[in-house]
Amino acid sequence: MINRRNFFSRLFGGNKPKEMGFLGIQVAFNYYGKETLRSEIHHIINAPVDDEETPAEKKRIYRKIVMKLLEAEPYYEYGFWDFIPDAARAESEFRHWVNDIEANLALEEDEVADEVDGISRLSANKYYVVVSLCFLLEASAMLDRFVETVIDDIPEEEYMTRETFARLIAAINQFDFEYCYGDAVYIMPGNEKDGISYEDLLGEGWEYLKMIS
Repeated sequence: MINRRNFFSRLFGGNKPKEMGFLGIQVAFNYYGKETLRSEIHHIINAPVDDEETPAEKKRIYRKIVMKLLEAEPYYEYGFWDFIPDAARAESEFRHWVNDIEANLALEEDEVADEVDGISRLSANKYYVVVSLCFLLEASAMLDRFVETVIDDIPEEEYMTRETFARLIAAINQFDFEYCYGDAVYIMPGNEKDGISYEDLLGEGWEYLKMIS
């Protein structure tokens, strides 16, 4: 499992803001156009997480992640994203994403342990990785700007375009992590040498993903 997260201490204690929004982005891309992308993203996400990580340090890490994900834009193929402005639903959705992703990562670890040779995958052509980003954003001028200049400006017919996913990912660079109540980022598979096949993405557990045009 490879992930970065720094949210449980805040979610389960402390003063919780009354107004929050949830942003979740999941993108599956093939890396055969540039095979080093997989290991580069793994390296960034796998960096040790300090419990005392400052908002400025967190912002630097996400800038690196964003840079690599934007580099992968031509290779985006499947994805899903959601924005929820209601505080109660936002926190619930954040937990739902995190729990589901971590359950899938745990299952993946078991499969890799049992089938080191990769037979458990449906295909030997494993050129895909899936990156998931989740944020709980406190009500603030930052969140207002994000909604006004990004979310409200995306036409419904463009929800699943590469440009929209790149725009959502690029907007993370504008986040002030002083107002980020929770964040998590995951990459699957959780090792630098494995991948997910096209057949896997069309199979059980990935039905919610939509084709990116």
